[in-house]
Amino acid sequence: MGFIKYLSLLALSLLAIVAFYGQPANACSCMPSHPQTHFCTADFVVQLRVRRKSDMIERGKTHYKVQIRRTYKATPEALRMLRDGRLTAPSMESMCGISLDIGKVYIIAGRVPMLNICSYYKEYTKMTVTERHGFSGGYGKSCNCTVRPCFGNNCLRNREYVDGCKWSPFGNCERDFSACTPRTINTRHGSISRCRWQRTHAYKKCLSNP
Repeated sequence: MGFIKYLSLLALSLLAIVAFYGQPANACSCMPSHPQTHFCTADFVVQLRVRRKSDMIERGKTHYKVQIRRTYKATPEALRMLRDGRLTAPSMESMCGISLDIGKVYIIAGRVPMLNICSYYKEYTKMTVTERHGFSGGYGKSCNCTVRPCFGNNCLRNREYVDGCKWSPFGNCERDFSACTPRTINTRHGSISRCRWQRTHAYKKCLSNP
């Protein structure tokens, strides 16, 4: 009986270890997303400057004191969270954590209650003009168009969606220089609206020199 009891306790211990270490890996699983998708699905989108950060307030979490410079989008719950100028993220990469640098300005699109590796965060100075315009309002006008990640060599060759645009996560031209926007197309049956990649000058230039 003692040996069986020992095996039972050992099995329970192993299950506990797997559950503990397996949970962060599952939590960190997120599909690649276009900046437009981040904007449209976020609880809040802000431009901010990081003033201070601390790992001492709460174990396993980094607390950021930030200056909100612009709020592009926010739910009522997100507004309450942002009111005190504080954001929280897991402190370790293994727990889906991120790291923001003190003094730098970021555009952040996130979900309540905390940031993680699946949130959008990028230094403002490293963003393209298209990205800046998108987060300041351009993406918000096109949330009815869905950017759908597409994988495989032939996926982009298939027929486009009426209500969305196909996007390869490796497609930097669409990510950096375009947005999926509704366009009116005239046909012999009348005018119809379809979502297509916006062909900006920078986007066309990128396509010619990928």
